[in-house]
Amino acid sequence: MRLLLVLYILAGTAFPAFLKAEYFRITDYKVDVRIYAAGYFEVNETIEVEFSEPRRGIFRQIPYIYKLGDGERKIKIYDLDVEGWRYKDYTEGYYRVIRIGDPDIYVNGKQTYKISYKVRNAFLFHEDFTEFYWNLIGDQWPVPIDKISFDVRFDQFIALREGDYKIFAGEAGSQEQRANIRYQLNRLVGETTSMLEPYEGVTLAIKFPLEYIKRPSEWEVWLEKYGPGALGMLLLSLFSGIFYRLWKKYGKDYPIVRMVQYLPPKELTPSEAGVIIDEKADNVDILALLPYWAHKGYIQIRRIPRKWAKDDHELIKLKHLDPPVPAYESVIFHALFRSGDRVLVSSLKDKFYNDLNAAKTQLSSHIKNTLDIYYPVSIRMQIISGIISAILIGAAILLGLLFNSLLLAVTLGVSGLIGIGFTANMLKKNQNGVRLYQEVLGFKMFVEKAEKDRLERMLKEDPDYFEKTLPYAMVFGYARKWSAQFDGLLTEPPKWYIGGPGYGHGHFMPSEFGKAFDSGMQEIQSAFTSSPQSSGGGSFGGGGSVGGGFGGGGGGSW
Repeated sequence: MRLLLVLYILAGTAFPAFLKAEYFRITDYKVDVRIYAAGYFEVNETIEVEFSEPRRGIFRQIPYIYKLGDGERKIKIYDLDVEGWRYKDYTEGYYRVIRIGDPDIYVNGKQTYKISYKVRNAFLFHEDFTEFYWNLIGDQWPVPIDKISFDVRFDQFIALREGDYKIFAGEAGSQEQRANIRYQLNRLVGETTSMLEPYEGVTLAIKFPLEYIKRPSEWEVWLEKYGPGALGMLLLSLFSGIFYRLWKKYGKDYPIVRMVQYLPPKELTPSEAGVIIDEKADNVDILALLPYWAHKGYIQIRRIPRKWAKDDHELIKLKHLDPPVPAYESVIFHALFRSGDRVLVSSLKDKFYNDLNAAKTQLSSHIKNTLDIYYPVSIRMQIISGIISAILIGAAILLGLLFNSLLLAVTLGVSGLIGIGFTANMLKKNQNGVRLYQEVLGFKMFVEKAEKDRLERMLKEDPDYFEKTLPYAMVFGYARKWSAQFDGLLTEPPKWYIGGPGYGHGHFMPSEFGKAFDSGMQEIQSAFTSSPQSSGGGSFGGGGSVGGGFGGGGGGSW
């Protein structure tokens, strides 16, 4: 990989396409952490970047939901600030996203971003010690990082031995120690010994004495899981969903013209079309990239029959993606082939779900921030939303006093405020958004009820029509039905799908291919989404690796 980087710098042609698409590199990354015995810590990140062409800024993604042996762990990220820059922070999937920059102002050249935030609920409490396990640099940055340094301080004196701290640097899951670390007067300082390639990270683990970090009491743990605050969070999610449904059904009052389209919009990938049609990034939206890339000649998909188990699939990289590449595509493509040009889908089980979640997050951000299909407007007030919002605000005061729970009152009150926000100001598609939605919807209508003679004419105009449209039918949920419509019209299967059934009595049967392809995609999705049942044991006594801790994530430019 380092040789490829040198060649890219010299010739500008050999380095992977996703780096070109990001238009920046990180020249220096400093992380300062202050750990408090009260059970939280402060993080200050100073990121120096160099843009190769004008961009609005960067975005930073920090995961806040993690899989542990006892279920999910949610860490709390609060008091967030970006010094000297306009920014917007929000949650997207499993990530806290910080988008830095002004939508109306472009910057170029060298820029410095200083991000600060506090973190709670991110310590691992073992029987005889407490562990700090934090990804100082996340392994989801799609660009190289030239230099990394860190400084971790403690608010009380602690005598740490050499075996009480570990540093890992490299690819996700790696136990490489490409970094120096030193204990100096109640602080740990260090730096990497070489630059980080794209999608490499740095993880620090510290073994603290049992009594140093304040542990939550049994009552606090129970209250966190089952108390009024938990009920409030559940109601917040429930009513947020209700308001969203009301908005989706009644809020979008811009007239939609339903007209059958025989082709999907040229400027949209199947992933983007899938989000536009239902306004959410699903697993299948990302999975549809496989046949989309395959038809374009980037990969092949090979089905491997198994006698005593489910069939496996091998994904074969033929060439790099052509720039420019959206971040969600580069994340998945690199994650699939980070270890080589061939990968068995079965080998990705329990390892790929973080990459999938990151790509879905970036796909949603791409739709909202890059395609420019929405604008905020005021629309007619919905009576039912106003009534529910008023009831929730009244219930917030009453139930908050009844259960003596500030969190319950706040969550119910926030639910009511969210309802008022949805009632008064709903998201509405602009003209470009309506046009794209109508074109995607029109093509979906054709896929649902395609006429044989029309398909025959489309194939005469473009022999690759079936292969080009299959990924779009896939995000609509009609891959099998769409394939069956081509029975008697196609004589050759897609060359990029190898080893799958599709022949009946020596002739290609698209309906049989559709069944095999659809079931194969479901098997691939199962492997992509599976997650391990971790013991939550941390790094001490169990290894540890890059990306194994809390924090981390990555980012990109916009």
